[in-house]
Amino acid sequence: MQGLPPWNRRVRAEALRGHPLEDAARALGYRRDPDDAARWRRPGSVLSINRFMFYDHLCGDGGGGAIDLVAHARRCTRPEAVDFLDRLPRPVPPGHRPRPRREPRWPDLRSRLVERHGLSDLLVELCRDLDLIRTDPRGDAVFVRRNAAGRTVGAEILTAATPRRPEPPANAARGGFWMSWDPDWPTAVILAASALDALSILALHLLPARQKGCVVVSCGTLAALPEWIREWNPNRIFCAYDATAQGDRAADRLIRSDNRTVRLRPPLDGKGWNEMLLRDRHGEPLQTDDRKLD
Repeated sequence: MQGLPPWNRRVRAEALRGHPLEDAARALGYRRDPDDAARWRRPGSVLSINRFMFYDHLCGDGGGGAIDLVAHARRCTRPEAVDFLDRLPRPVPPGHRPRPRREPRWPDLRSRLVERHGLSDLLVELCRDLDLIRTDPRGDAVFVRRNAAGRTVGAEILTAATPRRPEPPANAARGGFWMSWDPDWPTAVILAASALDALSILALHLLPARQKGCVVVSCGTLAALPEWIREWNPNRIFCAYDATAQGDRAADRLIRSDNRTVRLRPPLDGKGWNEMLLRDRHGEPLQTDDRKLD
């Protein structure tokens, strides 16, 4: 794994993030306890698995995700754990719809995302390789929403006729559009109003997004941190909602309810991060306003 280009390593780690712990446990030689469906046993180890978290009762150690579980059970490094998982048959999550082999509308969608919205071609293609962006029969952009474990829970749509702003994500309390470069669970989260803004923040290389363990998430403009993000238990939350009255009100409520939150605001004369990205692509000077709200 160490010899692979960085983008390839990221693709592998991201693709394995949602690997079911039960499947990994079986591959590691564990067997389910007939008297307790959440408990798994093998010589010298007894695991409790709760969704994407595990705890080894005999070792007094635990963690989150299949990569952590393999590293724990095999006493190996994270790159070696990724190699182990990558050799296993890839599970198909319930409700998963594999991307069609041919997407005749994909070139047009890619051009829109790159030319109209200012995203880099490399970032767009990476999202497609990870099956995080798809096209529907009308040629609209479908951004896949996932929960904390990386399982698909819905979609956010950017219609071809929309000049700039996508439709707000429906039922954002269940999941959002997000991608991560690290195999570890996030230690910091940037909350964006839409998938397009989330990708724009990544394309702008904003300082928080460049930090190890930071994930950009689209969640609409929720005034309280959704439960699925709480499962990550991040140390820091950057609220990057739009520079609008609605965005400021939601950010204010979030800051007052959670002291981990800091406001990360687009320029005062702009609305959202995609507008900021487009200005950056045209060579305009940029600034952000991260003052605390009164």
